[in-house]
Amino acid sequence: MLKRVTLAVVAIALSLSVGLVGVWLWGQASSPAAAQTSEADTGYSPAETITVVGQGSVTIRPDIARVSVGVETSGEAISEAVAENETRMQALLAALEEAGIEEKDIQTMNYSIQLDRYPEPMPRVEPATGEPLPLYRVSNMVNVTIRDLESVGDVLDAVVEAGANNIWGITFAVDDPSAAQADARADAIEDAQARASALAELSGVALGPVMSVSEVVGGTSVPMPVAVERAAAGGSISPGELEIGYQVQVTYFIER
Repeated sequence: MLKRVTLAVVAIALSLSVGLVGVWLWGQASSPAAAQTSEADTGYSPAETITVVGQGSVTIRPDIARVSVGVETSGEAISEAVAENETRMQALLAALEEAGIEEKDIQTMNYSIQLDRYPEPMPRVEPATGEPLPLYRVSNMVNVTIRDLESVGDVLDAVVEAGANNIWGITFAVDDPSAAQADARADAIEDAQARASALAELSGVALGPVMSVSEVVGGTSVPMPVAVERAAAGGSISPGELEIGYQVQVTYFIER
């Protein structure tokens, strides 16, 4: 009796195993059909596509300027160099405030203290030993955003008069480039459509609907600043224009 029960259990287990295998094989067989459902429904195959990169750009006038200004001082003692730098930097910041620059538009970009053991061209030496005396250099730089482009020259003149002896190039930008970017994006999509249509015509096929759209990584450009010219005092500054570019990759189906 026990032998019959054991055989029956084994038979049931084998039946369940075969059934599960059958279900798995059925699922495997049905998966490709499911994957092809979209192709069957739409009539388009991902293997029959045209991919292009569309480019768009717009030219706009900048509305802000950015410039780095600061003070560099030196001394044989750190305290001496730091104190002088602080005094001149406070004068520079006061000049910026008087010129109408708000506190939010002034940001420290660099503060450094360096030891120059052998200053050129003629280092001072210790009388007793003849060894060159060390020289400490202190630099303090701030980034300044100027929102009134007509006042750029006046701001630079003011900081120079206040004691600034480091001025790094001026760049021009757009405070809010979102509208220009939207226009460049629309141009890029239009350009992609034109490129794809031309390729389809040259290949003797008909262009279908869009399969996918993506931004080109690294292709979306920020406003590029123009070069400017300015003398130490009373020079001219020209903000020029900025070009904002945009790139998109678009894949189209080919009509059958």
